[in-house]
Amino acid sequence: MNPALSQIVPAMVSYVTGHDGYVTKTKLLKLLYLFDVEYYRLHRQIFSGFQWKFFHLGPWAREFDQFLEGLVAQGLLVESSSTRREYDTKFYRTAEPFEMYGILGNFKDEAALKLILDTWGESSTGEILDYVYFRTEPMEYGVRNEQLDFSKIPDQAPPMYERHQSVTTKHEVEAARKRFREESARRGQASSEQTVITPPNYDEEFFAALAKLDGPQR
Repeated sequence: MNPALSQIVPAMVSYVTGHDGYVTKTKLLKLLYLFDVEYYRLHRQIFSGFQWKFFHLGPWAREFDQFLEGLVAQGLLVESSSTRREYDTKFYRTAEPFEMYGILGNFKDEAALKLILDTWGESSTGEILDYVYFRTEPMEYGVRNEQLDFSKIPDQAPPMYERHQSVTTKHEVEAARKRFREESARRGQASSEQTVITPPNYDEEFFAALAKLDGPQR
């Protein structure tokens, strides 16, 4: 395990929570994995030194739980429980701000980490899980319960998705919006007269599943 993790992880948590994001055990683990992916792309070796494997819904490292408990015991991270009693989710923050600048020793690595945190720091754990599972090379080629192969990562990062400028005029957009609102109102009125829809209990099931992911995985 890389000894610099004891500095990097509190700095990551401080950065995310300082930018209105939240950090749970699962989210932090996936952020570390994403940094290992980009670090490997640059240096052909991972940063953390973890033994990553394909476990349940994504990358997991056996060393992580004990490492995280050590940071809490040292006071480098502060652990708190969810305010919802039915979930055993733990959240993490730092008692004071941690500066990320200078820890990694060079601008390129710091820029890679900052890009990951800026991209995913405010995202939900579910969004990160989806990306990690389907859009990172070690998981794409991974075998369940086997160690992940980071050598599948090419030197060049995949192109970022970009939205292209529409050629539709402002007048056409406004006209289309008006037609859409009128059609939606008409269909909504007809639907309400025919059917009463009971909303699904999706949120409860979703957060319960995430709570299980954030629990011990030994």
